[in-house]
Amino acid sequence: MSKPIQGAQSFSRNINILQQIADASTAPTRAELLKHCGLTRPTLYRIIASLEAEGLIEATVDNRYRLGGKLVSLARQALAQNDVRKIAEPSLARLRDATGETVHLAIRTGEELVYIDKIESREVVRMASTVGTRVSFHSSSVGKAFLSALSPPHANRLIDQMTLSKITSFTTTDRATLQKTVKQARAAGFVCDNQENEIGIVCFGAAVCEGPNRPVASVSVSVPLFRLSEDPSRYSTPLLEAVNEISAQLEFTRLS
Repeated sequence: MSKPIQGAQSFSRNINILQQIADASTAPTRAELLKHCGLTRPTLYRIIASLEAEGLIEATVDNRYRLGGKLVSLARQALAQNDVRKIAEPSLARLRDATGETVHLAIRTGEELVYIDKIESREVVRMASTVGTRVSFHSSSVGKAFLSALSPPHANRLIDQMTLSKITSFTTTDRATLQKTVKQARAAGFVCDNQENEIGIVCFGAAVCEGPNRPVASVSVSVPLFRLSEDPSRYSTPLLEAVNEISAQLEFTRLS
C-alpha cells in the first residue's frame, strides 16, 4: 500500500475551495463557503488567508471572494503553452468560416471537459459559453466524442462511473443509451448533442487524437436550433476535416 503524500490533503482542500469560488454564480462569502466545504471554521479561514496571501483569491469590498489576478495570469499562461490549442487554432478558424457557427476546443480535466478555446460565430445570435466553461461527458458533444475515441472497454468503464445528471430535459441519463450513442459515434467519427447541454443549441462534436484510442481534445460546432440546417453534413464534413487535420499535425509534432 502506497504511503500518503505529505501535504496532499492540505493541497486538495485548497483546490476544493478554489473550485467552489470558481463555480459560484456570484462571489461567495466565508459563511457560504463554510456551508458547503465540510471544513471547520478555523481550517477554512486558514485556507482563505493562505490563498489570499498568494494572490490566488481576493476579497471584494463587501467581503466576498473571487479568483485573484495571479490565478488568472497562470490560466492565461497555461492556455498559451497548450500545444493542442496552438496547433488547432488555424483549423478552428477555418471550421468557423466553413460552417458560420461557433466552434469550441475542449480538453479533459478529471471527470469533465473544459473549453480552452472558442471562436465566435459572426452571426448576431451567439452562444454564452466562455473559455474555462466546464461540461459533462454525457451531456455534451465534445464529451461523447471524447468517449467514442477511447477503446470501448475504457469508455464503458468511465460511463459506469459517471453521475448522469439531467442538465436539460433532453439530456441522456440512461447508461445503455449513452453507450449506444458512443458506439454509433465511434463508427461515424462524430456525434450530435441535440439540446442535451443547453436548450436551443445543437452541437456536432468530434475527437482530436494523437493515435488510436488516444484522444487529447474534442472540437464542436454549436448551432442555434433556429439556424440548424436539415443536412447534418453541412457541419459534420468540415468538422471531420478539421479534427483530422489537427490530429495529423499533433502526430507530426510528437514524432518530430
